[in-house]
Amino acid sequence: MKKLFSSLAVCLTLVGALLFNLLSPISVFAEAPAVKISPVANAIQVKAGQTQNYQFTLENVSSKDYSFKLYTAPYNVTNEDYDADFTNETSYNMIMRWITFEDETGSFVKNPVYKIKAGEKRTIIYRVTVPDDIPEGGQYCIIFAESIDDETFTESGTSAGVGSVSRVSLIILGHGDGETRDTAEITDFNLTGMFTASDINAMAKVKNTGNTDFLAVYDMSVKSIFGTPIYSNSDNFIVLPGTERKFTTSWAEAPLFGVFNVSFSVSAIDVAKTESHVILILPGFIVVIALLLLTSIFVWTIILIRKRKERSSRLVV
Repeated sequence: MKKLFSSLAVCLTLVGALLFNLLSPISVFAEAPAVKISPVANAIQVKAGQTQNYQFTLENVSSKDYSFKLYTAPYNVTNEDYDADFTNETSYNMIMRWITFEDETGSFVKNPVYKIKAGEKRTIIYRVTVPDDIPEGGQYCIIFAESIDDETFTESGTSAGVGSVSRVSLIILGHGDGETRDTAEITDFNLTGMFTASDINAMAKVKNTGNTDFLAVYDMSVKSIFGTPIYSNSDNFIVLPGTERKFTTSWAEAPLFGVFNVSFSVSAIDVAKTESHVILILPGFIVVIALLLLTSIFVWTIILIRKRKERSSRLVV
């Protein structure tokens, strides 16, 4: 009887553990908050001593009411791949200190919290108050809207627990009315050579040597040897002052074999560079086979020459 009760207790324990594992995800994991922001970037004029209001829209696209806190951060990049940096302050992101938001009472404050119902859109007014003395050149910062779970949010403005957070951002590109320097350099430029066994790739690096942002534009086009357009890709990217940005593009759907006329160009402000040439695409195994054949022909040729020399020497004797 004791064995029977022991076996029953073990079975009940296993069943209980199984039920806990099956049911616990339902109670532990809640719906992740989701928010959309529009627009995602805004270019504005920054004039000393001027105050101007702007706006953007927040939309709660989840099925639960959420609160969202707003705050600003510096907008920087750390390398040529343009990895974002929202911590280091420079003279180019002082604008983050000049922005306030209209709260529920109509006052403009630094870090307001808005409650937005499920499926609701909310228009947010923000104000840029520019001081009389500002640095020359561009000003850049980012506005974050971050979700807060009302059940864990405290009066101090921090979350007391661990939960899902949704964050969206709006980039502010401020163009000042002071002296600006628009200068650029193309520091590196490369296009796939005459032969390739894979994709056709292109790369360029553009350096901003001025004090305000600009757009760099690249274009890659592929045509047949008869001039028929086959592929093209063009885009533009912002380059911040004091930074160097790397651009890459490729024709990833290139065939295994073919001969093509390829052109790649990059331009920024008053500098531009273009390169065009014929590119032969050969699969790697064909190159290997060709090398083996050439090697065989070379070796066979040497053997034939030696045999002829041997015959000639015998005839002479």
